[in-house]
Amino acid sequence: MATSPKFRTATLPRYVSGASTSSRRYSRRQLILLIAFVLLVSSGTMLVFHVVTSPLASSRKSGAVGCNKDAEFSVIRWNTNNNFKDAGSPEANNVNNHERPRIAIPHRKEHEPSEDQDRNNAEVPLSQKEDNKNTNIDNTNDSEHETTPGEDREKNATEPDEQEELVPFQETLGQDDNELYMTYLPYAGITNQFYGMLRGMEVAKSLGRTLIIPPITASSHDKSKQNQPWSKFLDLDRFQELTGAKVVEFHKLRDADMAKYNELQCRITCGFGSKRTIDFTAKGFLKQWKLDVTLSPLQVDATKLETITKVLGPYRRDKIICISNTYKISVQDKSEWERFGQHLHFTPELEDFVQEFLDKNLIKPEPVFDSRLGKEIVPMQRYIAIHARRGDFAQYCESNFAGPKLIHCLPSTEQFAERIDRIQAKQNPSGSLKEIMPVFVATNERQPEELKKFADLGWRYLDHDQMGTVEKLGVFGPMMVDQVFMAHAQVLVGIQMSTFSRVGALRQRDWHKRQMEYL
Repeated sequence: MATSPKFRTATLPRYVSGASTSSRRYSRRQLILLIAFVLLVSSGTMLVFHVVTSPLASSRKSGAVGCNKDAEFSVIRWNTNNNFKDAGSPEANNVNNHERPRIAIPHRKEHEPSEDQDRNNAEVPLSQKEDNKNTNIDNTNDSEHETTPGEDREKNATEPDEQEELVPFQETLGQDDNELYMTYLPYAGITNQFYGMLRGMEVAKSLGRTLIIPPITASSHDKSKQNQPWSKFLDLDRFQELTGAKVVEFHKLRDADMAKYNELQCRITCGFGSKRTIDFTAKGFLKQWKLDVTLSPLQVDATKLETITKVLGPYRRDKIICISNTYKISVQDKSEWERFGQHLHFTPELEDFVQEFLDKNLIKPEPVFDSRLGKEIVPMQRYIAIHARRGDFAQYCESNFAGPKLIHCLPSTEQFAERIDRIQAKQNPSGSLKEIMPVFVATNERQPEELKKFADLGWRYLDHDQMGTVEKLGVFGPMMVDQVFMAHAQVLVGIQMSTFSRVGALRQRDWHKRQMEYL
């Protein structure tokens, strides 16, 4: 094999000169070492050439990865260890064909096979032992801020023992063959998780299955790494009586602290949930509940409820059906609120917390006779509630609603004040000071100058640190208390572009026959 020019000029002349026998032997040894070194370098070069020109490497260029039904896909598995590894994946560090870095996802130890599938047009057999069949695809998240790869690679202290055999999740569901279940992975913040639950109820009801509801799970907005069951805040027993839907929560089936790691197979399709296969919230849920999830595709790219339920038909014999997430399922006429959402009433514990606050801060009205109930009741105090979302929402609004439209996304305190003045005049035409309604502001605003503006206007923002909300109701208590204030206000003023506001508006409409005042 030919040597490189560098070594030919620097070394060979010493060997071919008229040196002594010992010098020749010494030079001959040098030459042998040199040739060995060159062979080593050359073999490495050939290995690199082989990898670059192999079918695996070229597949990145030849096949579009994404929602295209003709793209090549295979199984992907998200595991409980935070160290990201995908042994056979040419797309491990790329998103679709845009060559963008992907976020590291929870994964198991290197020697443990791991698969997870995203958006295919055919079912792929699952096997932990066939690591060489793994490929990896992913898309960007459309509304959640992801962690950095460094954060995702932090060691998970609760990872399963290397020798522990994972138990299929369906084995935890009992032996009654007539009881079939469905579940999903939570997505994004609390309001998106709420809508994901409603749309999950639509799918489960259509399939005649009991819905296993994931808990409210920390999103990238709060990063508390905690969860709470929805039944802490919403009366699910009353809900089932009103709707006939069958639901059960994760904590009713397993103790997250005591449970062993389980395998769970979920099915996905393009556009089915976030653009990223699983997001920050779903990853947190999987870690907290000790689930190793394999994602495998549905047969079509669909988001409509009727199409999805039809495609899930072949799995009707499965004990449990899991789908990646439910937030972006399209329900005809948006009937998920009418069928389910309006019947999710607050728990007595949550209602009492707000009522005790109002009793301490506002004068109680006189009892009145309720002919419907046939007894006297004490009405809830009259007040105006404002939902003023600021903080993380500001950048989104300023980027997407510049100019006159900004008021519909990020109204200023002065714009709120103008609307409140008109409402007070309408509600109190006599101008009596006694009839002026107090104003409470549900907000994530924390800038002192803005909070001072609220105070100068005579408004009171809901200070949950002062109220002790987290201590009494848990980490998601503040957001749910805000929802109670909004739902029961005599007048609610909110933001058109906020789903948090819109849920309050729906409760106003269906519970109290009131119309929300949108800015």
